[in-house]
Amino acid sequence: MPLDPKVRELLNIMSSMSNINENDPFKFRKERNEVFIKLFNKNKVELREVKDIEINTRDGALKARVYMPFESRNPLPVTVYFHGGGFVYGNRDTHDSVCRLISRLSGSILVSVDYRLAPENKFPKAVYDAYDSVKWVSNNADKLNGDNNRIFLAGDSAGGNLCSAVSLISRDNKEELVKYQVMIYPVVNFKDSSPSMFEFSEGYFLTRERMNWYNKQYFESEEDCFNPLASTINADLRGLPETLVITAEYDPLRDQGETFAHLLKLNGVKASSIRYNGVIHGFVSFHDYLYAGKEAIATISGSVRAKGEH
Repeated sequence: MPLDPKVRELLNIMSSMSNINENDPFKFRKERNEVFIKLFNKNKVELREVKDIEINTRDGALKARVYMPFESRNPLPVTVYFHGGGFVYGNRDTHDSVCRLISRLSGSILVSVDYRLAPENKFPKAVYDAYDSVKWVSNNADKLNGDNNRIFLAGDSAGGNLCSAVSLISRDNKEELVKYQVMIYPVVNFKDSSPSMFEFSEGYFLTRERMNWYNKQYFESEEDCFNPLASTINADLRGLPETLVITAEYDPLRDQGETFAHLLKLNGVKASSIRYNGVIHGFVSFHDYLYAGKEAIATISGSVRAKGEH
């Protein structure tokens, strides 16, 4: 399918974003966060309550935001959300609009976590921040009016990676914390050589050059790229929770996401993938501009609502 004309307009708008500054990733983070907050968080749906909290982890407190939907049934399922941003940028403000919509439409409490970012926090710190956050939510679900038997995960890009890593740790610990996960255009293979990685390596927002730069920020060594808690496609995938993978046609990460879903099924996990044609990496965050983003959020939220009602 041809690239959506509105995507071309967006690409022109985003061309004004900061270029990668290899000498100052902190400036890059600040500028990228500001752009995302300004461009992609204009319209915010109302919820019963939105509040900022702190989550205690093994290495200290993390900031998080809790979204409470207008649902009367108690207790409610809880979705833990991990934002994208190459492990370098992003926070609960850059993804506020998306999280509000998912909570409102799914009828799920949503907890958006500010895990620690690179380069000051190398792999696997973000992974254990994510796992500890889910563990905290499970242990404190009743305080949120939530049900710790219905904990779901969702995340985009780097956040999708964290979903799969948390599910792996939970499975290995025989905890079964996670009942369902939605991985939105996830990175699951840091040494990917699939066709989409080359076909869409330039000109579609997320570039191969940028991904390589992100990896240098996130990993201490090249060997870490192969760790199954990083490249989760290399892990033993048996026993993971039911998974929905969302991909975008013009995304270098497309093939690895779809391959991951296929491998889950081969390993006995209930999994499905949905490709949205004509759009690019990040399109869910761009829902104010792209119909496909709205459609994907509705699909994600509907799937979470369905799992929460079981």
